[in-house]
Amino acid sequence: MADRSIPLHQLPAESQLPTRVERILPAPGPVMNDVHRHDFHEVFLFRSGTGTHMIDLLDLAIAAPSIHLVGPGQVHRLDRSADMEGLVVMFSGHVLPDRARTALTELFMRSHSAASFPLRPEEMDEACLLVEQIERELARGAAALTAVVESFLGILLLKCAQWSRANDDADAVVLEEHDPVRRFLELLEQHYLHERQVASYAERLRMTPDHLNALVKERLGRTASHVVQDRLLLEAKRLLVHGDHSIKEIAFALNMNDPAYFTRWFGKMEGMSPARFRDSYKP
Repeated sequence: MADRSIPLHQLPAESQLPTRVERILPAPGPVMNDVHRHDFHEVFLFRSGTGTHMIDLLDLAIAAPSIHLVGPGQVHRLDRSADMEGLVVMFSGHVLPDRARTALTELFMRSHSAASFPLRPEEMDEACLLVEQIERELARGAAALTAVVESFLGILLLKCAQWSRANDDADAVVLEEHDPVRRFLELLEQHYLHERQVASYAERLRMTPDHLNALVKERLGRTASHVVQDRLLLEAKRLLVHGDHSIKEIAFALNMNDPAYFTRWFGKMEGMSPARFRDSYKP
Protein backbone atom coordinates (compact mmCIF):
# COMPACT_ATOMS: atom_id res chain seq x y z
CA MET A 1 0.00 0.00 0.00
CA ALA A 2 1.36 3.41 -0.94
CA ASP A 3 2.03 5.62 2.07
CA ARG A 4 -0.23 8.54 1.16
CA SER A 5 -0.30 10.32 4.47
CA ILE A 6 3.27 10.36 5.77
CA PRO A 7 5.53 12.00 3.17
CA LEU A 8 8.88 10.29 2.62
CA HIS A 9 11.84 12.61 2.07
CA GLN A 10 14.92 11.39 0.20
CA LEU A 11 18.38 12.78 -0.40
CA PRO A 12 18.61 14.53 -3.80
CA ALA A 13 19.24 11.97 -6.53
CA GLU A 14 21.67 14.29 -8.25
CA SER A 15 23.89 14.49 -5.16
CA GLN A 16 27.37 13.12 -5.82
CA LEU A 17 27.74 11.99 -2.21
CA PRO A 18 24.93 10.55 -0.02
CA THR A 19 25.56 13.32 2.53
CA ARG A 20 24.13 16.82 2.89
CA VAL A 21 24.39 19.68 5.39
CA GLU A 22 21.73 22.33 6.04
CA ARG A 23 21.79 25.30 8.40
CA ILE A 24 19.02 26.29 10.81
CA LEU A 25 18.91 30.08 10.58
CA PRO A 26 16.86 32.76 12.34
CA ALA A 27 13.46 33.37 10.74
CA PRO A 28 10.93 36.24 10.84
CA GLY A 29 8.71 34.19 13.12
CA PRO A 30 8.26 30.71 14.63
CA VAL A 31 8.64 27.88 12.11
CA MET A 32 6.25 24.91 12.13
CA ASN A 33 7.13 22.00 9.86
CA ASP A 34 4.91 19.22 8.57
CA VAL A 35 5.06 15.64 9.80
CA HIS A 36 7.26 13.48 7.58
CA ARG A 37 9.77 10.67 7.52
CA HIS A 38 12.81 9.92 5.38
CA ASP A 39 15.04 7.11 4.19
CA PHE A 40 18.28 8.52 5.64
CA HIS A 41 19.72 9.53 9.01
CA GLU A 42 19.71 13.07 10.41
CA VAL A 43 21.80 14.64 13.17
CA PHE A 44 20.35 17.92 14.47
CA LEU A 45 22.71 20.27 16.30
CA PHE A 46 20.59 22.82 18.16
CA ARG A 47 22.99 25.59 19.06
CA SER A 48 20.46 28.14 20.34
CA GLY A 49 16.72 28.73 20.48
CA THR A 50 13.80 26.64 21.71
CA GLY A 51 11.06 24.47 20.28
CA THR A 52 9.49 21.04 20.22
CA HIS A 53 10.77 18.10 18.21
CA MET A 54 8.20 15.33 17.79
CA ILE A 55 9.90 11.99 17.04
CA ASP A 56 7.46 9.11 16.58
CA LEU A 57 5.19 9.33 19.65
CA LEU A 58 7.40 11.57 21.79
CA ASP A 59 7.34 15.37 22.03
CA LEU A 60 10.85 16.45 23.00
CA ALA A 61 11.43 19.96 24.33
CA ILE A 62 14.51 21.45 22.70
CA ALA A 63 16.98 22.78 25.23
CA ALA A 64 20.05 24.12 23.45
CA PRO A 65 22.81 23.18 23.18
CA SER A 66 21.73 19.65 22.37
CA ILE A 67 21.75 16.91 19.75
CA HIS A 68 18.74 15.07 18.35
CA LEU A 69 19.05 12.10 16.00
CA VAL A 70 16.37 10.82 13.63
CA GLY A 71 16.72 7.50 11.84
CA PRO A 72 15.26 6.16 8.59
CA GLY A 73 11.54 5.50 8.92
CA GLN A 74 11.08 7.55 12.07
CA VAL A 75 8.24 10.07 11.85
CA HIS A 76 9.13 13.54 13.06
CA ARG A 77 8.22 17.21 13.02
CA LEU A 78 10.27 20.21 14.16
CA ASP A 79 8.52 23.30 15.52
CA ARG A 80 11.07 25.97 16.41
CA SER A 81 11.44 29.48 17.68
CA ALA A 82 12.36 32.31 15.32
CA ASP A 83 15.79 32.76 16.93
CA MET A 84 16.90 29.12 16.61
CA GLU A 85 20.31 28.44 15.07
CA GLY A 86 21.99 25.14 14.36
CA LEU A 87 23.13 22.59 11.81
CA VAL A 88 21.63 19.43 10.34
CA VAL A 89 23.70 16.72 8.69
CA MET A 90 21.85 14.14 6.56
CA PHE A 91 23.45 10.93 5.38
CA SER A 92 22.95 7.35 4.28
CA GLY A 93 24.21 4.77 6.75
CA HIS A 94 25.72 2.78 3.89
CA VAL A 95 28.59 5.26 3.49
CA LEU A 96 29.97 4.70 6.98
CA PRO A 97 33.08 2.75 7.96
CA ASP A 98 32.58 -0.08 10.45
CA ARG A 99 33.48 1.85 13.60
CA ALA A 100 31.08 4.65 12.70
CA ARG A 101 28.32 2.14 11.93
CA THR A 102 28.88 0.64 15.37
CA ALA A 103 28.47 4.09 16.93
CA LEU A 104 25.32 4.69 14.90
CA THR A 105 23.81 1.37 16.00
CA GLU A 106 24.64 2.18 19.62
CA LEU A 107 22.88 5.55 19.34
CA PHE A 108 19.67 3.99 17.99
CA MET A 109 19.65 0.60 19.70
CA ARG A 110 17.11 1.36 22.42
CA SER A 111 14.09 -0.07 20.59
CA HIS A 112 14.19 2.80 18.10
CA SER A 113 13.40 5.34 20.78
CA ALA A 114 14.17 9.00 20.25
CA ALA A 115 17.89 9.67 20.61
CA SER A 116 18.56 13.08 22.15
CA PHE A 117 20.94 14.41 24.75
CA PRO A 118 22.35 17.73 25.98
CA LEU A 119 25.84 18.97 25.18
CA ARG A 120 28.21 21.26 26.99
CA PRO A 121 29.06 24.42 25.02
CA GLU A 122 32.56 23.15 24.22
CA GLU A 123 31.10 19.86 22.94
CA MET A 124 28.68 21.74 20.70
CA ASP A 125 31.57 23.78 19.32
CA GLU A 126 33.44 20.56 18.54
CA ALA A 127 30.40 18.98 16.86
CA CYS A 128 29.71 22.09 14.76
CA LEU A 129 33.34 22.24 13.68
CA LEU A 130 33.13 18.67 12.38
CA VAL A 131 29.89 19.37 10.49
CA GLU A 132 31.38 22.55 9.04
CA GLN A 133 34.33 20.51 7.76
CA ILE A 134 31.83 18.21 6.02
CA GLU A 135 30.00 21.24 4.65
CA ARG A 136 33.24 22.76 3.36
CA GLU A 137 34.23 19.57 1.56
CA LEU A 138 30.78 19.11 0.01
CA ALA A 139 30.95 22.70 -1.28
CA ARG A 140 33.80 21.60 -3.55
CA GLY A 141 31.19 19.90 -5.74
CA ALA A 142 32.69 17.40 -8.17
CA ALA A 143 36.09 17.87 -6.55
CA ALA A 144 34.79 16.75 -3.12
CA LEU A 145 36.56 13.72 -1.72
CA THR A 146 34.28 10.95 -0.48
CA ALA A 147 36.89 9.68 1.99
CA VAL A 148 37.17 13.12 3.61
CA VAL A 149 33.38 13.45 4.05
CA GLU A 150 33.09 9.92 5.44
CA SER A 151 36.00 10.48 7.83
CA PHE A 152 34.56 13.65 9.40
CA LEU A 153 31.10 12.05 9.53
CA GLY A 154 32.56 8.99 11.22
CA ILE A 155 34.33 11.13 13.82
CA LEU A 156 31.11 13.05 14.48
CA LEU A 157 29.17 9.84 15.15
CA LEU A 158 31.90 8.43 17.37
CA LYS A 159 31.86 11.65 19.41
CA CYS A 160 28.04 11.58 19.56
CA ALA A 161 28.18 8.05 20.95
CA GLN A 162 30.74 9.16 23.53
CA TRP A 163 28.64 12.16 24.62
CA SER A 164 25.47 10.07 24.68
CA ARG A 165 27.20 7.47 26.85
CA ALA A 166 28.21 10.19 29.32
CA ASN A 167 24.52 11.05 29.74
CA ASP A 168 23.42 7.43 30.22
CA ASP A 169 23.27 5.24 33.28
CA ALA A 170 26.37 3.24 34.00
CA ASP A 171 24.42 0.07 33.15
CA ALA A 172 23.51 1.19 29.61
CA VAL A 173 24.07 -1.55 27.03
CA VAL A 174 26.69 -1.02 24.34
CA LEU A 175 26.65 -3.33 21.32
CA GLU A 176 30.11 -3.95 19.96
CA GLU A 177 30.86 -4.02 16.24
CA HIS A 178 30.61 -7.81 15.82
CA ASP A 179 27.89 -8.48 18.38
CA PRO A 180 25.24 -10.71 16.73
CA VAL A 181 22.51 -8.79 18.58
CA ARG A 182 23.55 -5.68 16.68
CA ARG A 183 23.26 -7.60 13.42
CA PHE A 184 19.88 -8.97 14.52
CA LEU A 185 18.57 -5.42 15.04
CA GLU A 186 19.87 -4.38 11.62
CA LEU A 187 18.20 -7.38 9.95
CA LEU A 188 14.99 -6.73 11.85
CA GLU A 189 14.83 -3.16 10.57
CA GLN A 190 15.13 -4.46 7.01
CA HIS A 191 12.68 -7.37 7.23
CA TYR A 192 10.19 -6.85 10.09
CA LEU A 193 7.23 -6.26 7.73
CA HIS A 194 7.69 -9.64 6.09
CA GLU A 195 9.56 -11.83 8.57
CA ARG A 196 8.44 -12.27 12.17
CA GLN A 197 9.87 -15.69 13.03
CA VAL A 198 12.93 -15.68 15.27
CA ALA A 199 14.10 -18.86 13.53
CA SER A 200 14.46 -16.96 10.27
CA TYR A 201 16.75 -14.36 11.83
CA ALA A 202 18.68 -17.05 13.67
CA GLU A 203 19.25 -18.88 10.37
CA ARG A 204 20.61 -15.70 8.78
CA LEU A 205 22.96 -15.33 11.75
CA ARG A 206 23.93 -19.02 11.59
CA MET A 207 22.85 -19.87 15.10
CA THR A 208 19.95 -21.63 16.78
CA PRO A 209 16.80 -19.72 17.80
CA ASP A 210 17.47 -20.58 21.44
CA HIS A 211 20.97 -19.13 21.24
CA LEU A 212 19.71 -15.92 19.60
CA ASN A 213 16.96 -15.57 22.21
CA ALA A 214 19.47 -16.00 25.02
CA LEU A 215 21.81 -13.36 23.57
CA VAL A 216 19.02 -10.84 22.99
CA LYS A 217 17.58 -11.41 26.46
CA GLU A 218 21.04 -10.92 27.98
CA ARG A 219 21.74 -7.69 26.07
CA LEU A 220 18.29 -6.07 25.84
CA GLY A 221 16.30 -7.65 28.67
CA ARG A 222 13.65 -9.00 26.27
CA THR A 223 13.40 -12.09 24.10
CA ALA A 224 14.03 -11.84 20.37
CA SER A 225 10.35 -12.54 19.77
CA HIS A 226 9.36 -9.58 21.97
CA VAL A 227 11.80 -7.32 20.11
CA VAL A 228 10.26 -8.35 16.77
CA GLN A 229 6.73 -7.75 18.03
CA ASP A 230 7.69 -4.39 19.57
CA ARG A 231 9.15 -3.23 16.26
CA LEU A 232 5.94 -4.15 14.45
CA LEU A 233 3.89 -2.41 17.15
CA LEU A 234 5.92 0.77 16.73
CA GLU A 235 5.12 0.88 13.01
CA ALA A 236 1.43 0.28 13.75
CA LYS A 237 1.45 3.21 16.18
CA ARG A 238 3.19 5.46 13.66
CA LEU A 239 0.51 4.77 11.07
CA LEU A 240 -2.33 5.13 13.57
CA VAL A 241 -1.18 8.44 15.02
CA HIS A 242 0.48 10.14 12.06
CA GLY A 243 -1.47 8.68 9.13
CA ASP A 244 -5.01 8.86 7.88
CA HIS A 245 -5.42 5.22 6.84
CA SER A 246 -8.29 3.07 8.00
CA ILE A 247 -7.67 0.23 10.44
CA LYS A 248 -8.12 -2.19 7.55
CA GLU A 249 -5.52 -0.37 5.43
CA ILE A 250 -3.04 -0.38 8.31
CA ALA A 251 -3.55 -4.11 8.81
CA PHE A 252 -2.71 -4.72 5.14
CA ALA A 253 0.27 -2.35 5.31
CA LEU A 254 1.66 -4.49 8.14
CA ASN A 255 1.04 -7.68 6.14
CA MET A 256 -1.77 -8.76 8.45
CA ASN A 257 -4.40 -9.60 5.87
CA ASP A 258 -7.14 -10.08 8.46
CA PRO A 259 -8.09 -6.73 10.06
CA ALA A 260 -9.83 -8.56 12.90
CA TYR A 261 -6.56 -10.37 13.70
CA PHE A 262 -4.70 -7.04 13.64
CA THR A 263 -7.21 -5.54 16.09
CA ARG A 264 -6.87 -8.53 18.45
CA TRP A 265 -3.06 -8.50 18.18
CA PHE A 266 -2.84 -4.75 18.83
CA GLY A 267 -5.22 -5.02 21.80
CA LYS A 268 -3.11 -7.78 23.31
CA MET A 269 0.11 -5.82 22.81
CA GLU A 270 -1.11 -2.36 23.85
CA GLY A 271 -4.09 -3.06 26.11
CA MET A 272 -6.55 -1.11 23.96
CA SER A 273 -8.00 -1.26 20.46
CA PRO A 274 -6.28 0.50 17.53
CA ALA A 275 -9.21 2.93 17.24
CA ARG A 276 -9.04 3.85 20.92
CA PHE A 277 -5.26 4.28 20.71
CA ARG A 278 -5.65 6.61 17.73
CA ASP A 279 -8.36 8.62 19.53
CA SER A 280 -6.12 9.02 22.58
CA TYR A 281 -3.67 11.08 20.49
CA LYS A 282 -6.28 13.39 18.99
CA PRO A 283 -6.20 16.97 20.31
